[in-house]
Amino acid sequence: MDRTALASILSGKVVIACIGNEMRGDDAVGPLLARLIEETDRVKVINCGETPENFLGKIANLKPEKVVIIDAAYFGGKPGEIRLVRKEQITGGGASTHDAILTIFSDYIECQSGATVFFLAIQPETTRVGEAMSEAVENAAHELAAIINEIIAA
Repeated sequence: MDRTALASILSGKVVIACIGNEMRGDDAVGPLLARLIEETDRVKVINCGETPENFLGKIANLKPEKVVIIDAAYFGGKPGEIRLVRKEQITGGGASTHDAILTIFSDYIECQSGATVFFLAIQPETTRVGEAMSEAVENAAHELAAIINEIIAA
């Protein structure tokens, strides 16, 4: 993950929308990050769980300049690898039950708030129901949260 690019994205008024299902192995990385990232006056964190569409109004009402969506997504990387990706790269990978919703979600946020939407994708090892989060993804989540917390505290 390019720290300079992330610092630029996290400047200004930001909402970090963390998505994932805590019952599906590495798909729980979003909710884990929602607990690990510390909010500030200008950066708000929302745990959207597996229903991000239920938080559209709340996010739009915060009037962010940027929205960062964090979710597990298969993009062909190593488990725990983090990438900044375009929304076109998220859909169709079978990473989760919310692939198609993410495009609608981001389009709605852009339209309603004027915010620019970014995706931070974390490559899962497994997203099977009942599986525990892999060590690689859990470690990546803690590292990413530490970097985000350091950037937004500066």
